[in-house]
Amino acid sequence: MIFIDEVDSLCGKRTEGENESSRRIKTEFLVQMDGCGNSQEGILVMGATNTPWELDEAFRRRFEKRIYIHLPDQQARAGMFKLKVEGVPNTLTDEEFNKLGAASELYSGSDIKTVSKEALFMPIRKCQNATHFKQLPDGFFSPCAPSDA
Repeated sequence: MIFIDEVDSLCGKRTEGENESSRRIKTEFLVQMDGCGNSQEGILVMGATNTPWELDEAFRRRFEKRIYIHLPDQQARAGMFKLKVEGVPNTLTDEEFNKLGAASELYSGSDIKTVSKEALFMPIRKCQNATHFKQLPDGFFSPCAPSDA
C-alpha cells in the first residue's frame, strides 16, 4: 500500500504558467499510477486531502473510490479531549468535557490536538514568565504576584 498525505500538494491542477519540472513530475506520477493499476502485485494507492477541488482532474480519475470523512460530532470531540489529557493530573469532569465538545463545533481531530497541547503548556509558560513563587500547603510552589510572595 502507498499512502500519500496532502496529495493535493503533489497532484494540484496543472496550469499554463507552471514550470516545466513540476509539469514533468506530475506527468510521471500519472504514468506510474496507471502502471500500479495494471500490476498483479496488489498495490493500493491512497491519497488524503482537505481540498479535493484542488486536485487535477486526471489525478482524480486515477483515485477511483472517494471516501468522505466527516468532522467529529460533539460526543467524539469530548472523547478526543479526554484522550488528550489522559495521564495528566486534572480536575475536569465529564460535564466539562461535554462542554468542551460543544464549544469546539467544526473542529477536526488535528484542531483538538493543537488546542489540547496549547492548554497543557499554559502552566509551564506561566512558570517560565513568573518572577515570584509562594509555597502552597502541600509543599509545592505556585507562581504569584510580587505582593503575594
